[in-house]
Amino acid sequence: MSFIRTLTAAIATVSCSFSATSSMADDILLFSDNSLTVLQGGNFKVTGNKAAAYTLEHASGWSFGNLFMFFDYLDYYDNPNQGSSWYGEVSPNLSLTKTGLVPLSDNSLFGDFSIAGNYERGRGGTEALLLGLGTSLKLDGFAFFNVNLYARKDTSLGAGFEDMQATISWRRPFIIGDQNFVIDGFTDYVFGWGPKNANWHFVPQIKWDLGKAINVRPGKLWLGTEVDLWTNKFGIKSSDSFKTNQLAASFLLKVHF
Repeated sequence: MSFIRTLTAAIATVSCSFSATSSMADDILLFSDNSLTVLQGGNFKVTGNKAAAYTLEHASGWSFGNLFMFFDYLDYYDNPNQGSSWYGEVSPNLSLTKTGLVPLSDNSLFGDFSIAGNYERGRGGTEALLLGLGTSLKLDGFAFFNVNLYARKDTSLGAGFEDMQATISWRRPFIIGDQNFVIDGFTDYVFGWGPKNANWHFVPQIKWDLGKAINVRPGKLWLGTEVDLWTNKFGIKSSDSFKTNQLAASFLLKVHF
C-alpha cells in the first residue's frame, strides 16, 4: 500500500508540474505549426537525376523570438552509390525587439531585429554552424519577409567562422477567383570565403489550397510545385566534366497538423 501511495503522490506531483509548465508555455508561445511535405521530381545534380523528399517542418513564435526547424529524408532513385540520405536544420532567433533591446515604431519598415542562429547536419558527417543577425521587413502583401546575415563555420570540413551566408525567406498569399494560393520559399547565398565555393540556392514553392477547394482541412492541405535552382551545388564548383549547376522541379503535397 505504501508503494501505491508513493507512486500516486509522484504521479500527482508530475501532473501538477506539467500543468504549471503548460500554463507558463501558454503565456509565452504565440503560435506553433507543424507540417509534412512529400516532394517528387527530377533534373537534380550530384545526387542523381530523380529523387523524392519527405520533409517534416516545425515553426513557432515566442514572446522572445522564434524557432524554425526541418528534417528531410531523401530517396535517390538512380544513384548507384547512395540510395538515400537525410538532412536537417535548426534555426532559433532571439528577438531584440520583443525583448525591448531594439524598440521599433509601428510605422517602421522593420518589424524586428534579432540574433540569428542556424545548425545544419546531414548524413556522412555534414555539419555547419551559423551565427549572425536578422531582420524582418513589413512589406505589403507578405505574411513575412526575413533577411539574415550569418558568419558560417563548416565544421565538418575543418573550417572556423571563415565564410558568410545571406538568407532570405518569405511568404506571400494571394487569391485568384475564389481559390487561395501562396508563394513562399527561401534563398541562400554562401560567399565562398571558406572551404566551399560560392553558391546560390533559390527554392520557391507555389501552392494551391486544396483543402479549401474540396472543403477538407481548409488552409491545412496544399498541392503545388517546387523549383530548386542551385549554382555550384553543395559548394562544389561546376565544370564540363562534373556539372553541379541545378534547375530541378518537383510536385508537392503538404499537410499541416
